[in-house]
Order: sequence, then C-alpha cells, then structure tokens
Amino acid sequence: MQLTVRIFFRTIAVRNKELIPAKGPLLVLANHPGTFMDPIVLATILNRKVFFLGKGELFKSKFATWILPKFNVIPVYRKQDDPSQMSKNEETFIKCYRHLENNGAILMFPEGVSIIERKLRPVKTGAARIVLGAEARNNFQLGVHIVNIGLNYADPQRFHRDLFINIHKPITVADYKTEFEKDSFAGAKSLTAEISKQLEKLIIAINDDKTDDLVNDIETLYKSNLFEERGLHKNEKDREFIITRNIIETVNYFIQHDRERVESLRMRIKKYFADLSSFGLKDNDIAPKDKNNSFIGNALLAIGIIISGFPVYLYGLLNNILPFKIPGIVAGKITKQKEFRGAIGMVGGMFTFLIFYSLQTTLMWKYTYSPLFTLAYAISLPLSGLFAYWYFYTVKEYRTKWMLMMLFYKKSVLVSGLITAREQLIAEFDKAKKEYAVWVANQKELHVN
Repeated sequence: MQLTVRIFFRTIAVRNKELIPAKGPLLVLANHPGTFMDPIVLATILNRKVFFLGKGELFKSKFATWILPKFNVIPVYRKQDDPSQMSKNEETFIKCYRHLENNGAILMFPEGVSIIERKLRPVKTGAARIVLGAEARNNFQLGVHIVNIGLNYADPQRFHRDLFINIHKPITVADYKTEFEKDSFAGAKSLTAEISKQLEKLIIAINDDKTDDLVNDIETLYKSNLFEERGLHKNEKDREFIITRNIIETVNYFIQHDRERVESLRMRIKKYFADLSSFGLKDNDIAPKDKNNSFIGNALLAIGIIISGFPVYLYGLLNNILPFKIPGIVAGKITKQKEFRGAIGMVGGMFTFLIFYSLQTTLMWKYTYSPLFTLAYAISLPLSGLFAYWYFYTVKEYRTKWMLMMLFYKKSVLVSGLITAREQLIAEFDKAKKEYAVWVANQKELHVN
C-alpha cells in the first residue's frame, strides 16, 4: 500500500508530521473527500498501527464481517443507513474505549460522509463522545490526544496528481474535563466545535459552489504569477495552500463589497475559457513561457525525445497498458459515484500490477531460465511503465505547442486576442490584490488604534 500510494500520487507533501504523537492513546480525525482512499493514505503516513471506524453497512456480507476486522475496521452505525442498528454503537464505543486504554490509535472521519468537494461537512459529535467517554472511565488520567488532519487532493480521481496533507497540533482531551463534568452534552459540543474549527483551517473550504468555480478559475490563471512574484517553487505545497486561501479571502471580500465587479469578472473568465476550448487549448498552452529558450532548440529537443524515446515508450506501453487500464474500466462498471473511482483505481491498480508483473516475470523465467535476464525484465516493467506515461503526456504537450504555432500562423488575430484577454484578466487580478491588501492594512491599523 505504501508503494502504491507513492506511485499513484505525483507528489505527497506532509506538513507538521512531527506533531503526531508516536505513542499513547490517539484519535486521528480527517476530512473525507476520497472514500476509502483516505484511510489508506493516512495509514501509510502515521507510522503507527491504526484501527479504523467504518460504516456498519460495509459489514453486511459474511465475507466482509470476516475480513474487515482483520484490517482493524470497527463498525459504527449511522442513523441514515439503518436507525434500528443504532443500539450497536454502544458496543462500538466500548471497543474504542478499550483500544485507547491500551494506548492504541483510532482513525475516523467525523463528517460521516465522503464527497469530493472543497468544503467541510458538519462534524458529528461521535468523535468527541468517544474520547471524552474514554477519559471519563479513567478519571481523565488516560492522556488521550486528538490530531486533526486535512487532506487536500489536487484531484483524487486521477493518477499522478498532487496531495497536500496538513496536520494540526494535538488537542489534549483532558483540557475539557471541567466542562464535561458540568454538562457532558455541552462538553462534547464544545470539543466538536474545536475539531471543526481546526479542520476548516487545514483544508480549502469553500461552502458556495459558484465561488468555488470562480476560485478554481483564478487559481488556473493566476497562481503561477503569485508563485513567481514570491519566488516560490511549484512543489512548495504548504505555500500553495496559503496562496489559495488568500485568493479565497480576496474573492469573498469583493463578493461582499463589490458583487457587480465580481460577476463581471466571472463572465469575462468564462468567455476566455470558452474561447480557449473552441480552439482545443488550455490556459497553460498560451501562458508566458521562459523567453530564454530558443524555438529551434526546443523543436530539436522535442524531435530527439520523440524519436529516441518511442521504442522505450512502445515497450512500456505493451507491458503496462492492461494493468493500467483495467482498474479504471472496473471502477466505471462498479459505480457511477465519482468519489469511489480514484480509490478503486488506486487499490485495483495495486492488484492488477502485482498479478500482471508476477505472470510476466514468471513467463520470462520459463522462457529464458536466466536469473539475470528475468531480474532485468522485472525491474524494467515499472520503470518502462512510468516512462511511457511521461512520454505520452510530453508528446501531447509538444503536439499542443505545434498546434498553437499553426493556429497563430493561420489565425494570428484570434490567438492574439486570447493572449490579450488573458493579460487583461491578470492585470485585473493584480489590481484587486492590491486593493484588498490596502483594505487589510487599514483594518490592522484600526485594530491597533
């Protein structure tokens, strides 16, 4: 699973991993955008044996009832699934208490539902009730901590995308002793509110879909400018997270203070992207590139890569296409819910590649009886597969560049219009950013005075 996760994501950046307690009773809480991809990802970074709370409806079959506990899954029953099963949660709570009393770690998702959206659903009180109940059984001497984690996927449905894991400093459950002993319900609500507050800080949370679309478009157009302006590298995911939050704050400010301007900007952005799409282009295709690179040099490099890399690409394609494609096909057949497709693809890919690579290596051994040749072939399978993936998208990128050149040659006025429209939007973003910065500075000055 660790190897699968590392290969599935292009980059995985973890912020504040050192804050996770290495021992002692621990409850790990996270947002839940990626169904069963989320527990797999978190279990691979925690460096502790983890038990999971999973919805009771997963345990319907005899096979599931047998296999899931072997993966440390404890059933929890939700009212929306089957109200008659809610009484079983008492047993679930007892299991959690005992596990924490044995210095164990439990992972759960307090939203209680998995949806691919940049927002935090209402946090249920179950997590708070479990840890407060465990501490109350032990006179608040158990030392349970809660660690909240934000999962920020670039796109959990697609292979080779980025993941930023954001970790908050632990909550000490014993700090809520006085409040809980006065009123257990109020204590659980207070702790739940703190959990929700922390999780919102750890993720990109946009409650309005229309605003989310606008922020996403601005990110596409403007984020590279902000990185360049601040001298940042594109792999600095913690800084990218802050940039996105700044964009959200700026957009929300103008929605409150100048909605007409926001709507006008939204329409201009949509027209720009629609015009791009009509040419079969993306924003990155016409974004300014490094002017120091010569056109002839780039063209020669592209031709060299295409010609010299094709045999390796073909080898990698033939050896990897089936195990790569099968999980996606299966995911499409199994479910129409987009939340499950990436997870099924990732886990399914682990099994298909293991099966195919094992069969291919065995056949090579049977055919050659050469340990050295068989080992070399086995090593070449994943390496050539990754190269084939890189080659495919690199050639696609070169093709787009050449297509843009032809478009510029044939329809220079229209392409120039796209570039001008983009430059005007960037100028508008710059202006809005400066106006917002002035407003923030004035607010700070008023607060100080």
